[in-house]
Amino acid sequence: MSLTASRAALLHVALQDLRAGKQLLIDRLMPLADAASDPGLQEVIERDRANARRHAARLDDMADLAGAPHNLWMSGILDDAERDADSHMRGPILDTALIGALRKAKAAELVSIETAMALAGSESPTMLPGLSANHAEDRAVETRLARLLGTIGGHIPVA
Repeated sequence: MSLTASRAALLHVALQDLRAGKQLLIDRLMPLADAASDPGLQEVIERDRANARRHAARLDDMADLAGAPHNLWMSGILDDAERDADSHMRGPILDTALIGALRKAKAAELVSIETAMALAGSESPTMLPGLSANHAEDRAVETRLARLLGTIGGHIPVA
């Protein structure tokens, strides 16, 4: 295994990681939308999946990202979300758990995009508009999820 030895190489690794994460969202979000009971949450999850498709295309336009290693952080977060879908009562309890898992995914994505943006600023400034667009759309999804947590999470029945 060779060591990453330049900012340009690290940028490429960061883009590969982001692209692999977007593919996982594309592949794995629909069952989570189906598990959600709140229509607003279902809509946010479906919007995030559509965003992931658009973001993946933007990333593909920036560089040849073939051969990306498996994205461990997104895979783990989605594994947890799927476990929640199988182990929590449908309704506000499950919806709250899903919001928590999806917010973890968004937090990880936002930090990863910000890292890529910092690297692109000096190595490939032409990538900044696409990365910034992805960042803004992911931030909007995270904000919507936070709002839903306040409304859905506040209505969890106490046993």
